[in-house]
Amino acid sequence: MILDRVPLKPLWAPSRSVVEQSNLKKFQNWLFVKKGLYFRDYHDLWDWSVTDIEDFWESIWSFCDVKTHSLYWDVVVPDKKNWARTKWFTGATINYAEHIFRHKNANKPAFLYQNEGEPLREFSWKELEKHVATVATSLRHMGVSEGDNVMGILPNIPQAVIAFLAVHAIGAVWSISSPSTDVKTLSERAKVLAPKVVFVHHSVRQLPSLKHGTITVAVPSNDEASPWHTTDTWSSLLKMPSPPLEFTYVSFEHPLWASFSTNVPVFHTTGGILLEHLKLLTIHQNFKGSDRILWHTPSDTTTWQLSVSTLLTGATPVFYQGDGLQKGHLWESIDRNKINHFGCSTAFLATLKTSLPNFKFNSLQSITTYDAPLLAEEFEWVYQHVKKDVWLVGLSTHPYLGSSLVGGSPTLPVFAGETQCILLGCKSATFPDKSQLVRQPWSNDLLAQPLPSIPFAK
Repeated sequence: MILDRVPLKPLWAPSRSVVEQSNLKKFQNWLFVKKGLYFRDYHDLWDWSVTDIEDFWESIWSFCDVKTHSLYWDVVVPDKKNWARTKWFTGATINYAEHIFRHKNANKPAFLYQNEGEPLREFSWKELEKHVATVATSLRHMGVSEGDNVMGILPNIPQAVIAFLAVHAIGAVWSISSPSTDVKTLSERAKVLAPKVVFVHHSVRQLPSLKHGTITVAVPSNDEASPWHTTDTWSSLLKMPSPPLEFTYVSFEHPLWASFSTNVPVFHTTGGILLEHLKLLTIHQNFKGSDRILWHTPSDTTTWQLSVSTLLTGATPVFYQGDGLQKGHLWESIDRNKINHFGCSTAFLATLKTSLPNFKFNSLQSITTYDAPLLAEEFEWVYQHVKKDVWLVGLSTHPYLGSSLVGGSPTLPVFAGETQCILLGCKSATFPDKSQLVRQPWSNDLLAQPLPSIPFAK
């Protein structure tokens, strides 16, 4: 195994209680009770997950209680010519947003939002459901229907979350770009997607070129200083009557969102992302209903999608808008707001070394980096200067996959410079070693077998 240095002993190891109470252990116990399957350790479990892929993914479906409104008749239908086109859960009809709202709870907020340097704001489930229902109804009145594209040019703000869920509630397809994206790139993306509606943040200085008849919505409203005006405003949408939230049920392979690593979009499937994010966030990240999770990320990243999908687990995401470097505001937010799991880019974590105040982080259970692997000395810095008893996880997210091939396990130790494991259900033919795999640019050639979350291009 290729490491930055040879590990003599782990920097962190889970206690027996952490292992026994982890969602991964609960999954293993569930497999034993329901299927009579026993696995000695994570590696044994992983081997089964890539050997019997049909049984594994159907087990994820059942363990995570995926709700379908019509029965599926096949879990996996291979494509002999191109396994990347494998069909999954044929016949199932689902809705991503419905799986989020099944966790609504009057006794806890749906999510939290903090604009850097300002007080934390809570959004109740009642408020979120009302706003999503209102925006979904408005989109229907604008002529948006199942399969239509809706584009957002929005930062990491509550309106982006609400629009994202409203679009999925009606079976439409979402795509988001940061307001800092140049107008040429935005215009090229809009030309390819031909969105019926575009949500535009007031900080955008120039609208992209749009097809005639495209409806634009200013978020939160038309700014008097802006050199453009839109068809509608966010505030006017929310003034409309709020009917009960209704969901449109779509096939497993129906597109959920479009992402861009170039100006050619790939479309992520509803069922693939639902299953993959439930697996990643529930079993690997070990998110639980009582947890608070803060991913420091721009809005146009895979990690922002994971932030929203945190709602699938019943945990409470914290959406943080700001660079996080000013006067230690981000560290203060993590400590004061009792964040249990914090995620950021590897490069960003390195910049935080210069702005680490004296906090105890009593609630902090894990830190996740989500792009490049940390160096051995960066592992050691975390344990020396942030917190000794913290689980350090390294993901390698990619916009193509909408997830990661490698990551963490709450049942395994952490060694300096080493990614904990290849994720369940993921197998690489080219790079069997996880330390090699994490450093590779994305390609389907990395995989030895299909995954439900492999996207498609139109």
